[in-house]
Amino acid sequence: MTPAPRFRLNLMALALLASTAARAQTAAEPASDDVPQLADVTVKAARPEATGTAADGYVSKKVTGVGAWGARDLQDTPYSITVVPEELIENLNAQDMDQVFKVNPTTQETARIASDATDGAWVTIRGFQVNFPIVNGMPYVSRVGGTPMMQDIERVEIINGATGFLYGGGRVGGAVNYITKKPTLDPLRNVSFGTYGGSSYFGHLDLGGQIDRNHVFGYRLNVLHQGGETARKEKRKIDGASLVFDLKPNQDFYTDLRLSYKDTQNPGPTIFWGGNNGEPIDYSGDGFRSNQSYTPEWQKQLLTSKKIENSVKWNISDVLTLRTGLFHETIDRSGGDARMRYVNGVVQARSWYGNPSRGENDKLGLAAYLDSKFNTGEIQHTLTVGYAASSEKTKASTGGSSFNIPEATTPEGFRNFPMPEGWGSAVSAPYLNNKTTYSNILIGDDIKLNDQWSALVGGNYARINTKSYRGSAGYDQSAFTPTLSLMYKPMPSLSTYVTYIESLEAGSVVSGDDYVNKDEVLPPYTSKQYEIGGKYSLNDRVMINAALFRIEKANIYDVDLGGDSPNIRRTQDGKQIHQGLEVGITGRVTDNLTLVAGATVMDLSLAKNTNPALDGKKPNGAASRMAKIYAEYRVPGVPGLTLSGGAFYTGKKYDDDANTLVVPAYTLFDAGVRYATRLGGYPTTFNFTVQNIADKVYWSNTRAQGNPRTFAFTVKAMF
Repeated sequence: MTPAPRFRLNLMALALLASTAARAQTAAEPASDDVPQLADVTVKAARPEATGTAADGYVSKKVTGVGAWGARDLQDTPYSITVVPEELIENLNAQDMDQVFKVNPTTQETARIASDATDGAWVTIRGFQVNFPIVNGMPYVSRVGGTPMMQDIERVEIINGATGFLYGGGRVGGAVNYITKKPTLDPLRNVSFGTYGGSSYFGHLDLGGQIDRNHVFGYRLNVLHQGGETARKEKRKIDGASLVFDLKPNQDFYTDLRLSYKDTQNPGPTIFWGGNNGEPIDYSGDGFRSNQSYTPEWQKQLLTSKKIENSVKWNISDVLTLRTGLFHETIDRSGGDARMRYVNGVVQARSWYGNPSRGENDKLGLAAYLDSKFNTGEIQHTLTVGYAASSEKTKASTGGSSFNIPEATTPEGFRNFPMPEGWGSAVSAPYLNNKTTYSNILIGDDIKLNDQWSALVGGNYARINTKSYRGSAGYDQSAFTPTLSLMYKPMPSLSTYVTYIESLEAGSVVSGDDYVNKDEVLPPYTSKQYEIGGKYSLNDRVMINAALFRIEKANIYDVDLGGDSPNIRRTQDGKQIHQGLEVGITGRVTDNLTLVAGATVMDLSLAKNTNPALDGKKPNGAASRMAKIYAEYRVPGVPGLTLSGGAFYTGKKYDDDANTLVVPAYTLFDAGVRYATRLGGYPTTFNFTVQNIADKVYWSNTRAQGNPRTFAFTVKAMF
């Protein structure tokens, strides 16, 4: 990979500047020992609005924005949205998003099975796989890179359902918006260290505050080092840093500049396949019982990301507001995967170690929205017009090849297989491969008819363009995708809504030598979603939500023609219909008990197929039942002591079109204890968790197993 000394030196210089500012600010403050300590005084006052802390029961009253719509009250947003705040991520001891998706009632944990280095989280929402991230409201056009390190996340906003009007194409089941940390008004100095399981370890520094006394210039610095072997027997390494400066000369103008760097080293994923002669994987676990990686240590995936971001919010006048966003990210990546054909206790021949390729990704995104407030009689409007685009130019190497193991072996033999002679030596330098651009021209009106009735009406002229530099098929399609939401509030604490939304989806460009229709471009399609929902604030710290939905999407599947390769045809035919009910509750239901719980029940089916045998069958890889509960209990009489635990059920799913190959349901259990105290006058929190207590072997993806029992421990000190 090409080193980036200038970028690293710049980060170091900026980090030094931020650290110096923190020390100067600290020096200007009196030492805590010099401050007289007064007796505790109880003051009754109006509670501040819940912002997602543990004291709030992890309830957030606001969302930072949903596509073209700006920041707004969560209760008055006509979509099914879950906000996962920073404190919940910390208290779960989540080393990655798998732990968050496992706990969240509306998301299905989905293991990553990408042959290329992606470093991103995969999840299934409403039965559809989602792996194109959104960061600070800016959508990405692929799964490669983009996602921030976990310790740099301020909150995660999970939107369930089609998001075509909001973010353009590519996300039928939902979207995951990662909001990163920003400068704080008050001084912030946190240090954390611990283990995420196995013999792994990490250290994290988080500094923030204001550089000047007038609070015009602020900064936030996050630095992470993580290494060692995880509970999955994977050697993992992450080095990352982010630095944010903001400028706020008055209450009407805000802008920030964010620089981030992340260097990761992971093993290529272990991907399971059936046997050479069509034997299915034994999902029952009778033949294979281990949630761990079987990728050899020499088969690594390396990814280095360098990113710059900027956002602006300018209240031009009482009626006009301009909001903009911009990012540029470059990624160097390399590596492959390990594909195991495992049947009846034996790793069969034709298992292979795949494609030690190299690649480069250059990502660019921009958005600009103008909000205009006006009235027509008694009706209030906020009209938004805007443009948003995200593009990615990729480079790929040639000369990469797979290595088939010469004979059957055991799983441990597969894991310990020596690196083949000359492995990766024929891989070329990356060269220009293709460019993909998603662009959106939007107009929307946030209409308030009166205190009870309101509506969101909008349309997005969405375009998807793919240009190939290697002679294969390109792509250029566009469509107008509307949305309409009608909201009714019979009382201030209860909101109900009806929403219709469409989303343009690009048809697949068939690639791979196994396909008889290689390079064929399947036609684009428009997904449609209908949703009825409601949100009820039981009190300041408890929110209940429910949603009924129906999504219609074109069905894409592979047909095995038999015989020698190429022997597979990729086909787009009929519809997937996903309809169901989501219910959830989040908050402090008593002074000492906090719940994050809910359930999802879906009817998944295929319809209008050319092959009538598929009618009524379930789509592959999607569980139609989920029920989850996570609880925290503050122990009375022991200040600072909190017990936590959870049970998380995910129903069965299928791995073939005929629904004869069943991937079993599973229930996972977690437990933990957290203790907040003061050491040497500094607030300190000790957090111990056990994830998957029973060490349940389960398949979070039809090609990959989930996480084993994991003991995690962190210490966080504020100074």
